[in-house]
Amino acid sequence: MNKTVQKLLSQIFLTVILLFLFVLNTAAQFEEGALVKGNKEAVFLISKGKACWIPNENVFNLLGLNWNKVKKVSDKDLAKIPKGWIIVKGRNEPLYIIESGTACKVTNASTLKALGLDNNSIWSVPDEKLAKLPQRPLLVKGSEASVYLIHNSKACWIPDESVLKALGYDIKMVIQIPDKEMIQIPKSQLLLRGSSDKIYRIENSKRRWITGAVLFTRLGYDWNSVLNVSDIQLKNIPEGEHVK
Repeated sequence: MNKTVQKLLSQIFLTVILLFLFVLNTAAQFEEGALVKGNKEAVFLISKGKACWIPNENVFNLLGLNWNKVKKVSDKDLAKIPKGWIIVKGRNEPLYIIESGTACKVTNASTLKALGLDNNSIWSVPDEKLAKLPQRPLLVKGSEASVYLIHNSKACWIPDESVLKALGYDIKMVIQIPDKEMIQIPKSQLLLRGSSDKIYRIENSKRRWITGAVLFTRLGYDWNSVLNVSDIQLKNIPEGEHVK
């Protein structure tokens, strides 16, 4: 074997070794439970092959993670990992999806599956820590413009952005899910109640008072589907004609 061939084989062998070490190192960086960050400040928890964004220190501490274990990775490698969600629960249901530091309520595991989000890990966290996070309903949409509020395992349609803003929400808070799941999840009218016993149906960007319990039942509504909101949120929505 001449020196040229030997040199070529040595180079090939060295290249294979370096490639193997690179793959091994990349796999270690993104192993289950790894904490990683790119050039920006955002920290991600690797779970089920997904990079789950940890939006702030409160969520980081909620999960009982260690800052010293955060590893720097290249933005290019991080971009290759599909994104997932941090989903938590206390001692009992409901579940919560963490979105920008807020705990968004999901009724139960069945609802999570119906939304197509059950391929994310669920972390059990202390109730007292979970209670410290701001909470709100989960807002979702498919590929179309319609936005829905998830309540009692149903998708309640929010008719337009004015109602969304009146409730104190923003379009940036809405999670997009596949159309397949959006079509299949049960739909419901958006029914709201403030501090009084009056229940309002949201229709044509207005709140319409359903004038009695008999009428409420006759319309086929479920008492468990009524979402309690603050009086301020309720008054932000213009009042329309009563439902009689």
